[in-house]
Amino acid sequence: MRGFLIALTFLTRLPLPAPKVEITSEEFSRSYRYYPLVGLVIGLILWLLAKGLTLYFPPLVLGALLLVAELMLTGGLHLDGFMDSMDGLLSARSPERILEIMKDSRIGAHACMALFGLLLLKFSLLASLTPSQFPILLVMPMLSRWVFQIGMVGFPYARSQGLGKGIHETTRWLPFLFSGGLVLGASFYLASFAGLIAFGVCVLAVTLWAARISSLLGGLTGDLYGAIIELSEVVCLLAAFPFLR
Repeated sequence: MRGFLIALTFLTRLPLPAPKVEITSEEFSRSYRYYPLVGLVIGLILWLLAKGLTLYFPPLVLGALLLVAELMLTGGLHLDGFMDSMDGLLSARSPERILEIMKDSRIGAHACMALFGLLLLKFSLLASLTPSQFPILLVMPMLSRWVFQIGMVGFPYARSQGLGKGIHETTRWLPFLFSGGLVLGASFYLASFAGLIAFGVCVLAVTLWAARISSLLGGLTGDLYGAIIELSEVVCLLAAFPFLR
């Protein structure tokens, strides 16, 4: 339970009480195992909002409200990593320079363009959901917070230190595969065949993208982990949409 609360505190901006005992770096690193469960909590909140607000607002307004609600729930934590990653990867520079650009907290033109495209696509998909398709809102954040772990367990870390390095070093294949089985089962239960399609496409897309980036930079970083989460949410919606009832 403590690991789940640590993960919930890190990944969301929900008003939770501060832990009575100071969190150790080992506890923080191991809390990654609860990330899919935190994603399910986020999805449950989005699903409840969608079910309640669809009675009062048209689809376009509902899509915008869901997008804003997710940003408020997460504090834009992963979007920050996505923008830093796009600034570096789209710069067409050397690997060393890409890593330097990603480390710079300032936002460049590439980050702005990528952010606009990502949010526009996600908004369009959310606004297109009908009430019978709302269960995918439960799958999307849960699946994305598991599938990014492919980058942690399957590829090296590109920096000598960083927020994601401790998590990378504690990741093990057995817990990863076990939680993957649970996520797969939950995805099928919640969204039927569309959930299976979303799971398979996200696994394939993340594996290929992580392999490409790792071969370029010599590994992945915490920013890239966040970018994978954001991209996986959109990939999940895109892959599942044609198969949603």
